[in-house]
Amino acid sequence: MRSEATAKRSMTLSRAGLGGRAGLAGLAGLGGLALLAGCGDGRPHADLVADAAADLEAIRLERAMVRYDSARNASPGDAEAHRQYATLASYFSLHAEAARTWERVLELEPDDSAAWEGYVHDLRWAGIFETDRRYGEQILRVLPEALRHAPDRPVIYEEAREAASDLGQLETYAAILAEVVATRPDDQILLHALGSLRIALAEREEGDRAQAVRDSIGNVLDALAAEIEGDASVAAPVLYRLAAGYDFRMLRRDDDADRWLARLEAAADRGDLAGDLRYWNLAIEWQDLLYGGRDRGGATEGDRWDELSRLVAEGLKSTQLSERAAWFVRRYASVETEILASLDPEPSSSELNYPLVAAEPPGPALDPDAADALFIAATEDIQWQNGVYGSRLLTLLYFGIRPEVVLEWAIALEEDLRADRPGYLYAGSRGREREESRRGFIDQARVIQARALTQLGEIEAAGTLLKELATESRRSWTLAAYGRHLLREDRPAEALDVFVEATAFRGWYRPAAVEAAAAIGLSADDVEERLAIRQPVVAEELERRELGARIEREAPAFALEDQHGVEWRPGDLEGRIVVLKFWATWCGPCLEELPHFVELLKTYEDDEDVVFLTVATAGSPREEVARQIEEGGFTFPVLFDEQGLALDYEILAYPTTFYLDHAGMIQFKREGFEESGYEEGVARRIEALRSP
Repeated sequence: MRSEATAKRSMTLSRAGLGGRAGLAGLAGLGGLALLAGCGDGRPHADLVADAAADLEAIRLERAMVRYDSARNASPGDAEAHRQYATLASYFSLHAEAARTWERVLELEPDDSAAWEGYVHDLRWAGIFETDRRYGEQILRVLPEALRHAPDRPVIYEEAREAASDLGQLETYAAILAEVVATRPDDQILLHALGSLRIALAEREEGDRAQAVRDSIGNVLDALAAEIEGDASVAAPVLYRLAAGYDFRMLRRDDDADRWLARLEAAADRGDLAGDLRYWNLAIEWQDLLYGGRDRGGATEGDRWDELSRLVAEGLKSTQLSERAAWFVRRYASVETEILASLDPEPSSSELNYPLVAAEPPGPALDPDAADALFIAATEDIQWQNGVYGSRLLTLLYFGIRPEVVLEWAIALEEDLRADRPGYLYAGSRGREREESRRGFIDQARVIQARALTQLGEIEAAGTLLKELATESRRSWTLAAYGRHLLREDRPAEALDVFVEATAFRGWYRPAAVEAAAAIGLSADDVEERLAIRQPVVAEELERRELGARIEREAPAFALEDQHGVEWRPGDLEGRIVVLKFWATWCGPCLEELPHFVELLKTYEDDEDVVFLTVATAGSPREEVARQIEEGGFTFPVLFDEQGLALDYEILAYPTTFYLDHAGMIQFKREGFEESGYEEGVARRIEALRSP
């Protein structure tokens, strides 16, 4: 049901004319994900299934999921209804629910290899998003049975290896594969999985062990390739092993990988083997072309866009819902990038999303063909409901494209976010973080509505909405949106105060404040004087927000060695404040932060009340960690997490820093790295923990 506020905006629009098959039983309550109430539809089972199939065909995916839920409740023995429901639940990142449903499918049809793949996949991602190691442990329990029933599904091996790595149990995974290979010594997919495992194990060691393993695997693949070269009768699993083995994720030999992938795609018995490799092959090629990462050999820009369109068309042939949705995202990105590249000057992302100018629409009018292409691409992307689509709507508004439709979409988006419907928010966020994310996207949807109303001539309604938003939700960009509106209404004195406040809230709105000041005869120095007054006040407000929301959670225990062989335990550090940072060798922001972390340590080197520790996660090879320690000259303790500690600490992003008080309780958690105010932010949290 629509909220009162959104209902009023709709009225404004009208006036304007516009193997463990029981193994998840103990996990049933872990997800905390509210299911859509689809079991109340009492119509005949056949009618429910027919309507669900029609919804699926029309890309009404949430409604299809509800109807399949009703159908499977009406007829619990209908494996297909369970299968479709599980597929859609997985699409909407309801992975724990999907895994439970795959269990029911496997009870009915234990030889369904696709169901085994779906089951393992959703167990893996339920474990990631809920940061619960029991899902990964369940994968290892059911893996022998999964490989008996679905030996031709590479995804099962990949998900199981990653789960074992997260848990620090690669040896357990290795033992399972050893038992399987004893009965299937010539299974090419299994042999590839063994090669991937050997590399994963070698990467935990220091020295050149991983490269030596890669070289030995490369020699084996080269011999196999020479043996079957020119033989048109080779079975798909052999071709898969070559294509996957030469792939960049193992040996990084793209030309060889492409050659054998082409052979695999042409094989009569290819089955689903080429799907994953082909999908990633296309995705990487698309990304290289879009962002200019690949030398186009003198090709024209027109050739570039034609090639991008071809790649998108190929990607859209995928039979997997999530992959097709991702290709609609890429289609939109291709169209938008091509249009923006044709403009001079090309607008930046900040100009598209939150322009400083008061004009509405702020951007130039596109020619009709370009405007139609952008609108159609946005419509297709939004139809798949693949996350929050506010940026699409902001781009349409920048060019003034169909504001009446944008208003409808923005109202619907706000309603769906308020109802917390599936498919919009990052599935891993929970509690306060999830609510803050939802609140932020609701605010964005309301700003979009106000801008659309402005373009439709409903200036008063837009102003009322923006003022309400700037008062209720004090963020830099909500304030700035209201400031733009005040400039539009020729109220520069009020706009100046709002832009100063937006800048004090760590926004980049000084130019807008200077523009407003100039309109009333004031200078940039006057703006700085006002900022000097407001910034300390706002900083106190932000600090109260940040430090007032303590976590109060006992830190999970661990016993990890650092690079010098010294073992660290949280219990040994009680009585001191602990700054505990989790990072990964593959994480760009982590590597950007480390030099700043080094400088920070100098500030506290004589402070015996504070201890700084870093943990390199299970996905960071020891060899690479050692190299980065040496190159950076890092002397702070770097603990090696080979026990899956990141799961226990519920880490969903890197870097993540925890602040433990004197009693060993986690009080603050900080995700990501932002250079501005970094040292001050750390100091604020430490000082807050010093006080009783």
